[in-house]
Amino acid sequence: MPLIRHIVLDLTIAAFIFAATGCLIGTSNKVKESGTPVADTTLRQVEIGKTTESWLLATLGPPTTRSKVDDQPGVEIFAYNHQVVRTSGGYVFLLFSGSNEKVDQHRTVFEITDGVVTKYWSEG
Repeated sequence: MPLIRHIVLDLTIAAFIFAATGCLIGTSNKVKESGTPVADTTLRQVEIGKTTESWLLATLGPPTTRSKVDDQPGVEIFAYNHQVVRTSGGYVFLLFSGSNEKVDQHRTVFEITDGVVTKYWSEG
């Protein structure tokens, strides 16, 4: 029996030492968002041939990219990019560590001819 008592005592001491050193299990969650989200409610207000460039800029702010179409005078492309990165992780002290990252990317593009929206679409 002294051997069993010795093992139990050793395990009890080891458990106490681990508990006394701080947190043995931990997790973390982070969300990082960048760009300009374009909500469906905003898109429902856009009318082809009527909504103006100035309305877009007042509503959404400056686009992520703004490009002139070389072979089509008066045509510009506004693109609004939006990205959400979710990172989560966890660990068990000295035994296991893991993490996961999920990236959601969305892009809304507007074609503007002579200051008026003529086409738009969403990607992602």
